[in-house]
Amino acid sequence: MLKQIVSIFFLLSFSLISSQKSIDHKYAEFNFWIGEWNVYKHNTDTIVGKSKIEAIIDNKVIKETYHATTSKFKGTSLNKYNPRTDQWEQFWVDNSGLTLHITGNLNDGKMILENTINLQKNNTLSNKITWQQNDDKTVRQIWSQSKDKGKTWKVIFDGDYKPIVDN
Repeated sequence: MLKQIVSIFFLLSFSLISSQKSIDHKYAEFNFWIGEWNVYKHNTDTIVGKSKIEAIIDNKVIKETYHATTSKFKGTSLNKYNPRTDQWEQFWVDNSGLTLHITGNLNDGKMILENTINLQKNNTLSNKITWQQNDDKTVRQIWSQSKDKGKTWKVIFDGDYKPIVDN
């Protein structure tokens, strides 16, 4: 009986390790965002914030720590690939009280995460945030919102992440 239990445990362990290795590439899809960044208003020299993006927990989770340079605004997010849903998830919280949980995937080189929130009186608010690595290794982030179930979108943030260069 003990041999059977040990054999089953070994086979299950091997199976988990094998399946984990087959999806390791998924955990690296968002690695283009990892780094220490100055965040600029898109296509300007105006720095709006600083962001540190780091891999944690055996490179399975990406942690973002952001703070604005012109106000006291700050926030953090945890980002991870969820093999059960085959999607990326971001959980964002900040000192304004905002909590945001968005999901999605890498599509044509763009990480696109989104959600829809039910508001009062049968209204909804949809969020869509897109990150794309540019040819110069900077990252552009665009956050859009829709109040009409995705018929029209309004950009509420458009930023360029540029690496912090030590002097």
